[in-house]
Amino acid sequence: MKVQGMRRAIAGVIGASVMVISAIVVVPAADAQGRPNTASGDVSIAGARSSQTFWTRRRMAAATPLDSVPVRNRAAARGRPETETHRVVPTLIRPTAGRHAPKAGAALRTSTVSARARAVPRPYTNVPDRLNGKVFFTIGGSPFVCSGTVVNSRNRDMVDTAGHCVSDGAGNFYENWVFVPAYSSAETGCKSDAGCYPFGIWPARRLMVSTQWHRFANFREDLGYALLATQHGRHIVDVVGGQGSAFNLPRRLRWVDFGYSQEPPFDGFNQDFCLTRWISDDAPTDGPGPLAIGVGCNLTGGSSGGGWIVARGHHTRLGFVNGHNSYRYSDEAQADQHLYGPYYGAAALSLFRYSETQ
Repeated sequence: MKVQGMRRAIAGVIGASVMVISAIVVVPAADAQGRPNTASGDVSIAGARSSQTFWTRRRMAAATPLDSVPVRNRAAARGRPETETHRVVPTLIRPTAGRHAPKAGAALRTSTVSARARAVPRPYTNVPDRLNGKVFFTIGGSPFVCSGTVVNSRNRDMVDTAGHCVSDGAGNFYENWVFVPAYSSAETGCKSDAGCYPFGIWPARRLMVSTQWHRFANFREDLGYALLATQHGRHIVDVVGGQGSAFNLPRRLRWVDFGYSQEPPFDGFNQDFCLTRWISDDAPTDGPGPLAIGVGCNLTGGSSGGGWIVARGHHTRLGFVNGHNSYRYSDEAQADQHLYGPYYGAAALSLFRYSETQ
């Protein structure tokens, strides 16, 4: 997509259709600078059950990544990050393998760096692979997909994903929102329910998003969480475990970047990952918030919301979500090798802290 003047094209993020979720409540939760930064959409029990039964294997397979939208006034792409006016202290929320810890997955050599994604070996039923999953929702009745990561929290119900995978940036939440951990885990993919969703389909009971995204489509704070309904009285973290979360860390880190990429050369049925690192800071919009972080990775549409994991343990394979896939520029040099995501600073921590109390 080409745009004139200062308008730049961002690929694989969001469409223009609008559909509201059953009940929307905007909740005033302030970040460390006193800015309200949280909006939530409640889902009724009946709505959650309806979402769960809506998603058949066929509908999941037919869901598509969100379309692209232009971003105005990309400025100072190599500029300095916004400085905090308060003392910033790194915050870590520890991961957990859940009550029934399975065998850990294969180790990844995180000392290496590669912008080219590789497939995660199947099955995805071990830790940490089963903490990655696919997000499904509808916009105007049409099915769409993103990615997400189960994270540990006080309520044990949280999935980390992108704000644009929760709401449209114009004040509207999506419908029929569900999370499928370890989607397409079996070698045969989704030819059976057990292979397609080995841990079930988990509908959201509440969607949480930063106000800067929800109201203003500000990619600097493209932050979202889904709070999942319990299944047979069990919380998602108790069933599959949860990654930790980390905030206010240095920018120049190395991450394992996960996602279910769906646009070519990927097909949406595989977990893929890049072993990546910081390459730049980026100002996608002129709104408030810290500069986004750019990494080298060729994941495509469908991977939005997939977690950036830092400090994975050698034995547990668990680490900390410290970012997620948000956008890429279609008219940038080597655009297919660069991905951007919001910095996990004060606003992200505020959203997390509020969400885990709900």
